[in-house]
Amino acid sequence: MRLKESIGIAILLLLGFYFFYSGNDTVDFTDENPPKTSKAIENVKLVEKERRYEPYETKKKVVDEVAAKKGTVDRATTSLHDSLVFPSTANDFTSKLEYAYSKSGQDLKVLQKEVEERRSKLVRSPLYGEDQSCKNNDRIAGLTKLFDAWAHMAKLFNIEYFLTYGSLIGAERDRNIIPYDLDTDIMMPEDDVPKLQKMIDDNFSVSDNKIHLRIHPEYKTHWRKRTKICCNGQISRGPSSNTCWDQCAVPNPLGRLILGPVLHIGITGYKVIKNHTVLKMTCHEEYGFKTEYSWKDLAPRDCEFLGHKTYCPTNANLINTEVYGEYWTDPHKKCINGVWTKTSRPQKNF
Repeated sequence: MRLKESIGIAILLLLGFYFFYSGNDTVDFTDENPPKTSKAIENVKLVEKERRYEPYETKKKVVDEVAAKKGTVDRATTSLHDSLVFPSTANDFTSKLEYAYSKSGQDLKVLQKEVEERRSKLVRSPLYGEDQSCKNNDRIAGLTKLFDAWAHMAKLFNIEYFLTYGSLIGAERDRNIIPYDLDTDIMMPEDDVPKLQKMIDDNFSVSDNKIHLRIHPEYKTHWRKRTKICCNGQISRGPSSNTCWDQCAVPNPLGRLILGPVLHIGITGYKVIKNHTVLKMTCHEEYGFKTEYSWKDLAPRDCEFLGHKTYCPTNANLINTEVYGEYWTDPHKKCINGVWTKTSRPQKNF
């Protein structure tokens, strides 16, 4: 009997505890009344989420800021350039540019008028001589037309270029093209080529006297190993062979903006290397010049050329001295009695 009594007492005690704790103080674990620990659990989960994602977002922001300075930040695939589908009538650079501006909502004619107004106020530097009667050579009008087209395109597609060689000297002297210059020169990052890909013409004739952009299809290859390809797409074996030879067949620049048989803007490429501290020019070694510069010396800065708000290297004197010598500010030709006359001072060119 004692065993049965003990079991009975134990059962009674258990029932007592059950009813004591399951009375009015019963905990309701419904959605309307979640357990007291649920808020704490939510807080813990939130903290863990922040620990996982906040550092990444912070890092991503820093990476994007650095990339933006380098000009390598990712852009949406729906950018203006990527979304362009040219009509069949847009078969040269000018018609493509006009179509692109029409899709951008900007008025190209208004922009060009502003440029021409600024250009009309330019005065030839007295460095070329007190005699102002010497005329520009017969290429200047065409070169000006070419630069107008390039500058408008670069602005529309955000191409990070800067003036170089004789064009840079002209900008530094009087914001104008050198009156006896034979071409125009700019330098742009190779990484920006995809941003103007749809403006490129791969098969055309220079005899059509229209503007065409040609970027060498092997521009990422060292220029000495590039195939010589004419504007019509045919392979050339050189100017002295029986094959074609024209402006496009010259393999050493990144590309050219071409008008007719001789007029062009020479486009030299560059890469930014060594953790974005050094600018390395491509093709520059052909002339025996220095090819690597500190990025802070050549990083583009605002300047003006031919009425356009454009870009020059931060330290123009550095590169001009390297290429043309310490007397680059003084023209090697001056206007004397209406004739462009070479000076006797030591100067490599211009």
